[in-house]
Amino acid sequence: MQHNEPAPRPIQPATQPQPATQLPAALVREFDGDHLEAHLSDAIRLSTVSKDGWPHGAQLSAGEILAVNANTLLIAVWPQSSTTANLVRDGRLTLSLVHDGALLEIRARAHAVAQRQMALELSVFRVEIESVTEHRAKYAEVRSGVTFRLYEPDRVLTRWREQIAMLRAFA
Repeated sequence: MQHNEPAPRPIQPATQPQPATQLPAALVREFDGDHLEAHLSDAIRLSTVSKDGWPHGAQLSAGEILAVNANTLLIAVWPQSSTTANLVRDGRLTLSLVHDGALLEIRARAHAVAQRQMALELSVFRVEIESVTEHRAKYAEVRSGVTFRLYEPDRVLTRWREQIAMLRAFA
């Protein structure tokens, strides 16, 4: 008896990432602050360099990041956080998120625009993008990353809109 099943395809290694120097246009639109309700569960991994040289992780929401253009972002973070201390001291950061079936790694440098912005008690940083690397495997697509489940979506969405308006004032 002969089986005519195709031979299994060998697993291909991940493609070598080719860094770009700016955000894809679709991601600039995603971070434009206009459609926050479509991103209530999205989280962006923010990594900074701690005082002892180790990575320090945090999450940003759609209401804490605004694309000024394809090369520049504004982010809002809590003033007393380790993330703020790391950005003030070192400035280097990496943002990681799922986009178009791949993991994007955005390397950038930040500098403070406003510490303890008075109305919302947040610190604002201007983030200048140095490289954007797409990590994509030939044999699979990345479908999701870290996500949120908001306890009070309406209340959070109201705050996010206030935060985006505040970030736009610094654009």
